[in-house]
Amino acid sequence: MTAIQNPLARSRSEPVDAKALRLALLEIIPECHQFHLIDENSYGTVYRAHHRTLNRLVAVKLVKCTRVDGDATNTYTSDNGGPPKDFSILQSIKHPHVLEIFFNIISDFVAGRTLFDYMQSEYQKQYRCGPASCFGLEELGCRDIMYQLCQAMAYVHGLGIVHRNLKLENILLTGDAIPFIKVAGFGLAARMPADGSKLKDINGSLDYMPPEMLDKSQPGYDHRADSWAAGVMLMEMLLLDTVYATQRSYPELDTPPFRWTDLHASGRLSAEGMELLEQLLCPNPMLRSTMTSALQLRWLMYHRPMYPNIIYPESE
Repeated sequence: MTAIQNPLARSRSEPVDAKALRLALLEIIPECHQFHLIDENSYGTVYRAHHRTLNRLVAVKLVKCTRVDGDATNTYTSDNGGPPKDFSILQSIKHPHVLEIFFNIISDFVAGRTLFDYMQSEYQKQYRCGPASCFGLEELGCRDIMYQLCQAMAYVHGLGIVHRNLKLENILLTGDAIPFIKVAGFGLAARMPADGSKLKDINGSLDYMPPEMLDKSQPGYDHRADSWAAGVMLMEMLLLDTVYATQRSYPELDTPPFRWTDLHASGRLSAEGMELLEQLLCPNPMLRSTMTSALQLRWLMYHRPMYPNIIYPESE
């Protein structure tokens, strides 16, 4: 039987046996027990556990970092040489579509899968049914996911926070038949400078980085970096494949051309949806749509959400 090769597939490090560490966790975090290793990467290790006080399943993430001495903002330096992590950022966000943090390393446990996993599953289903030119998620499903994402990120941006690592793997889906998203992966998030300047350090995953983040001739970037990443994710959903005509590489400043021809040929996106996508992927950040303004475009403004009873907090 021929193996199915998903073009979206990316290598992941295999989880390791952490039995000894789980025993140590019982002493470090006595309110949690029944630790089970979920994932391990360069940033840390994630466990599922039961929280005795909350009486619920939680996710415990051990981050490889060290507290900044004398810092009152709950900031830690990364042991792997990455940027400092401000744990107070995620703790300040309370939104239905953002992963809830109870304490620095303890968050809500989402029993489901990532958007990346969901798309892999859909790819395998469609592989058995037709030619690759037909691959892609249906527009209505993409529309609802984008509606939820824009609601979440419009609120986050209103707090002066930029995610900087939006990607398929950081969008969690509940186990429901209709995807209900939770934005996670705020480890690289940053607050916009109070003096009105822009962020300048390079962060995130290359395929989702906007042009202005890599171009040092630019003054920097702001929350519209997340708009670009959202546009890339939408195009990935529609194609169930990578969005660039050629592989993107660093430190190349020029963004490879997008596969607009393939997207048009698929017929999966309406004119209103194409309007939004083109505005999210505008190379000029000053002309690029924000997540707030995206909700005012026709594709999302007239969308009937699949979870109509969700009450969203007002953006600041």
